[in-house]
Amino acid sequence: MNKILIVICLLIIPGVSSSMQCDIATVLQKRLEKIQSFHTEFNQTVIDKRNILIQKSHGYVWVNRPDQLYWKVLYPDSSDLISDGKTLWFYNPSVKQVSIYCVKNILQNTPLMLVSCHWSNAWKRYHLLQKGDTFIFIPKELYSNIKKFTLNILKNGNINRFSIFERDGVCIRYVLAKQNPTEIDPKKFQFSIPPGVTIDDHR
Repeated sequence: MNKILIVICLLIIPGVSSSMQCDIATVLQKRLEKIQSFHTEFNQTVIDKRNILIQKSHGYVWVNRPDQLYWKVLYPDSSDLISDGKTLWFYNPSVKQVSIYCVKNILQNTPLMLVSCHWSNAWKRYHLLQKGDTFIFIPKELYSNIKKFTLNILKNGNINRFSIFERDGVCIRYVLAKQNPTEIDPKKFQFSIPPGVTIDDHR
């Protein structure tokens, strides 16, 4: 799967108490609850450890909490990442292939899902810090290439940006624009596999 799934975690800092972790999680949860569903544009940049631009992309995101997500990349290559809360589909029309996953099994590798799922289970895998309006997720275990995941969210619930920092020095930044709180039809988060498409089922 591409960089979208490494999303959508500072070295582990000792001495952060469980009560402080709970307080930060509560603050973040309250901000996320301000807006239950929204539609927004995004711009992505991928920069290597030498601060050289590797890739740029653009597209749209639909989120319906809890657990539903539709991430559509338009440029440079079209792709769709769709979750109905139980199943996640990653469709790449250029190669006519769809990969299928169980959401509960891929949460640790898809930071973006942390902002659309039930925090009580998913967030336990991370140390959580707060710096102003920025919340920092740091994996408790070295189960992936993710070093940290940062989320900038205002008190009114608007998400401005988030970044994924990989252990090899690569940084993936997403900037959101024109966020529109709106009710979204649940059918938006369903995916029908087109005929003639190769199915790669990981469930």
